[in-house]
Amino acid sequence: MKYLLSIFLCLCALPAFSQQSDATLNYQDAELRSFIEDVALETHKTFIIDPQVNGKVNLISSEPISGDLLFETLLSVLKVNGMAAVPTSGGAYKIVKSEQALGDGGPVNQNATGDALVTRVFRIKHADPMTISAAIKPYIARNGSNFAREGMPMVVVTDHADNLIRIAQIIASLDADQTVIRTLNLIHTSPNEMAEIATQLTAQSAYNGEAKPLLQTIPVRGSNSLILKGMPEILDQYMPILADIDKNNASRGDMRMIRLKYATTDKMVPVLQQLVDSMQGKDLNEPGKSSRNDVTIAEFQGTNSLVINAGPEMQQRLTDVINQLDIPQDQVLVEAIVVEVSENASKELGLQYVLAGGDSSNIPFTVANYSNSAPNILAATGAIVVNDGDSSSGTSASDILKAAAVDSFLGLDGFAIGAAGRRSDGGVFGVILNALASDTDSNILSTPSVMALNNESATFLAGQEIPITTGEALGSANSNPFRTIERKNVGIQLDIKPQINDNNEIRLDIRQEVSSISGPVSANSSELVTNKREIQTTVRVNDGEIIVIGGLIQQNERISVDKVPLLGDIPLLGRAFKSEGKTRDNTNLMIFLRPTIVRDKNDRTRVTNNKMNYMRERQVISGSKLSIDDMLQNVIETNQKPMSENHGQ
Repeated sequence: MKYLLSIFLCLCALPAFSQQSDATLNYQDAELRSFIEDVALETHKTFIIDPQVNGKVNLISSEPISGDLLFETLLSVLKVNGMAAVPTSGGAYKIVKSEQALGDGGPVNQNATGDALVTRVFRIKHADPMTISAAIKPYIARNGSNFAREGMPMVVVTDHADNLIRIAQIIASLDADQTVIRTLNLIHTSPNEMAEIATQLTAQSAYNGEAKPLLQTIPVRGSNSLILKGMPEILDQYMPILADIDKNNASRGDMRMIRLKYATTDKMVPVLQQLVDSMQGKDLNEPGKSSRNDVTIAEFQGTNSLVINAGPEMQQRLTDVINQLDIPQDQVLVEAIVVEVSENASKELGLQYVLAGGDSSNIPFTVANYSNSAPNILAATGAIVVNDGDSSSGTSASDILKAAAVDSFLGLDGFAIGAAGRRSDGGVFGVILNALASDTDSNILSTPSVMALNNESATFLAGQEIPITTGEALGSANSNPFRTIERKNVGIQLDIKPQINDNNEIRLDIRQEVSSISGPVSANSSELVTNKREIQTTVRVNDGEIIVIGGLIQQNERISVDKVPLLGDIPLLGRAFKSEGKTRDNTNLMIFLRPTIVRDKNDRTRVTNNKMNYMRERQVISGSKLSIDDMLQNVIETNQKPMSENHGQ
């Protein structure tokens, strides 16, 4: 086949030249393959020859050549013919075209010599690797290559070994730190401000379009100086300019405006005023110092700016403080997890009866009625017996008893069975048996979350406002009744104030409240009873850690027995003379907390995507036909339209 490699293996063949002495070479228009065969016989090396290898050899030597020098001569002949020998892992050499040799890869050899095709890695210490790569490109052979990447301090070069020696010398001369360091003492300008001026002044356009300063600046606030590092000619050019800027600042006047980047003026002004009071107290005893009334700090919240009226020295000191305080604050996402597991069980069993004889009967009046049982036997019997014949006004005795009987039936829970009637002699009888068994389990999970700046308070509230009566007056003869109410929040409320400490530890001032409406105080009252779970504490927790901040394990068990004395204690028969009720409440409440530090855009995107993906999953599970992505897209497209188009809609 055309691209098969032919293998020429030389083991014990007799050399074409004398083995007892070095060979004297004389080739004129000889075939390259024949020359490779002769070198293999003389050097006892194995060569794998690509079918595309061809060419002519013209070589004359005046002196005998040894085996090692003969192999180097072969490498030079291959180079002239656009070929290269690539060593293999088995010790043989592949003879291929130079372009293919680059792909096959030569050895990484720092000390190779001759015309062998090798790869060398140069570590760059001071210069820009991309600049070095561009500078050595003209000196690399036509079949060589070099590689460099921004941010990686090295250059990889593949070339012939002899040429790499020259390239190494070029890189060594280019990768030399020729910069010097000088210090500029400032009088009227802060180091941070002067560093920013120097950076912008010496910025140059790099090869990739990014601006890079010719000088490196380090502000030193303690000595009010600026350290500059760069080439001597650059320092000689720009240091007089920076010194002149500092000198001219002495005559810029006592008024200065500083626009804050991250902090707010309402919090910055009190700090600066306290600092001015402290510094002025020390300076009053020194001659030549300004008085306290010479410093004025005003704020303009419209542009979040400060206006300072003070001498140059005081302005500089205040500017240094502002630069240290006006830094971006990290954020904290606090997620509270409230888990409540409750179990309520109740049982009731009671027997009520009434028996009374008529006017001519000798049957005594007996009744068994219990307060914890409904319906009420007396109310039901009274509604049957009493009939005063006047119900037009709705206030007769029979109407009142009927209303009481209905109310007692409204309070019935469970099962009730009974019977009532009149005897022929006018007597009455009635019996009611009521039984109840209820079991309620509930799991409540609340996960409020809120994002807050470091050392800033934040509140989350989700619930309702319910009216609570605070006062009531009927007036004279109910002529002018009125009632005062107060609105109260019922729901989930989370109040936090985070403080980020060292090692990603967070100090949290937290207040968590979970409240709900339990129901009316009684059947005859409209006032409401609310359930409330609240915890207020300060904790320390690491970033992303889940901790428990409080909880409640409560178990209530109540047993009530209403019975007729003596009769209720009779075995078996006593069940007819008593009513029993049993209630058991178990409540397990735990509150957990997980804060997450959000420092930059990547963190904000990550936590936002987590919440957004959760909402998408909820939509899929619920089978909702409304897509949250479509809703957000509509909002984004609406906000991106011109204002005139929005108004037209």
